[in-house]
Amino acid sequence: MLALQDPLDDAQLALLKVMAEPYLRDGQWPFWHYVERMMDHLGYDDAEAVLKSLPVVGTTMSIGPSYGLAWYDRVHLADDSRPALTAAAALHAPEMRHLFGDNFIAVLQYFVKQQRAAKPSPDRSDAPYVTSDDFKRDFPAVTPEFVAALPGIFEREPVMRRGYQSWGTTRGGWRFQLHRWLKDYRDVEDLPSYVERVAKLTTEATTITFVASNMTSRRLPTPIDFQLGNAPSVVTTAGAPPIVTRVVDPPQYVNADLITELEDKKGRSRLSPDKLLQLMRELNACFADDHAYACHALVRAIIDHVPPILGYKTFEAAASNYTWPTAADRKYIKKLMEFKNQADDVMHRQIRTSRGVITMHDVPLPGYINALLRVCVDQL
Repeated sequence: MLALQDPLDDAQLALLKVMAEPYLRDGQWPFWHYVERMMDHLGYDDAEAVLKSLPVVGTTMSIGPSYGLAWYDRVHLADDSRPALTAAAALHAPEMRHLFGDNFIAVLQYFVKQQRAAKPSPDRSDAPYVTSDDFKRDFPAVTPEFVAALPGIFEREPVMRRGYQSWGTTRGGWRFQLHRWLKDYRDVEDLPSYVERVAKLTTEATTITFVASNMTSRRLPTPIDFQLGNAPSVVTTAGAPPIVTRVVDPPQYVNADLITELEDKKGRSRLSPDKLLQLMRELNACFADDHAYACHALVRAIIDHVPPILGYKTFEAAASNYTWPTAADRKYIKKLMEFKNQADDVMHRQIRTSRGVITMHDVPLPGYINALLRVCVDQL
């Protein structure tokens, strides 16, 4: 797999230029149909193959943590979609370096500085934040166009995507939560070091499976094992020295033990757990990849799917009448009942002129759904 800073070939460089020029001129990434036509004019008749040949770190599957030079739908590249370039692409496209180089790094360093300067409160658990108004006040020379362009950049950079949400009534207004992951970028001083850091963190966030001949693949220990002093797994093959590998599993929303227990119920329960298992797996995948809307929809789907396990037709009836094991469980179920309205709004609110404000911070705490699933697995 190519590193993000490795030299590109002529076709890849041409693609970056074709995508960058309309964005730098108009502030909007071009339709894929335009990109294909322009690449064809330049003598490259398979623009999609060129796009997918750009270097990527992390998973190359449709789900999972990854970062590359471009951001696009890896499952279906529609004519009216707008693939975008990331900050890493500026390493290869000189025309993008002013926006994605010095200016972008200045924004990142500003967030890091604000995060370090924020004083914690013993009575609050939420992270502090800065707004686009704060940013304009601290950088009076910045142009309104640059401030308005930042949300589109935030959405495609992992450390920025975690904390960004729309804010205010003006076009391009935003709020950025000064989350703990900014600490990983405190020593980043320029674009190459930023891209190197993102590549390192993305690689660590991808589950690594060691596969060799005469050996079955297995999942290796997570950093928590190392932090707790647990010995890492040692993988060996006949006649070969041991290999110790440190890996990081993607974050999980649904407890893995619950999934394993539910799998064991297959064929032994009156009700089929197949759909519930798939919903749980997809929820974990979307949570690991920061898909806030999909997480809302999947939590809502699970809530609607499980009431027959508890002997009721609706979740409302189950929440009100089922004998929950503990008072804490009843509180968690009440939280899920309150979440239903929010999930309905996320799924059914129609398109409007202002940007959406839903982020991963709006997804309910995992403990709520795990408490519900714990009871359901026990009942099957």
